[in-house]
Amino acid sequence: MPTNTPKWMTLVIILITLPVFTFPALLDRCPENSEAARTLVWIYPFYMLLSAWLAWKAYPQRSYVSWLLLAVMILSTIAVYALVTL
Repeated sequence: MPTNTPKWMTLVIILITLPVFTFPALLDRCPENSEAARTLVWIYPFYMLLSAWLAWKAYPQRSYVSWLLLAVMILSTIAVYALVTL
């Protein structure tokens, strides 16, 4: 079943998902004594990929759900970066 997600939206989703490739660097910067932070960093790439796929699938019928998923993805990326740098 092909989706009718426009190419520009696919590009936006890919651009918002790109920080997932910094996963090894994020894992290296994790605090040594914080197992919770390490667990959240390990979950981050799976969450981002699943959210990107769901945003891509949802866009043709429910574009607002797609935009909400993208906004939460941006906020979670900021939160993970803050977690490992502060």
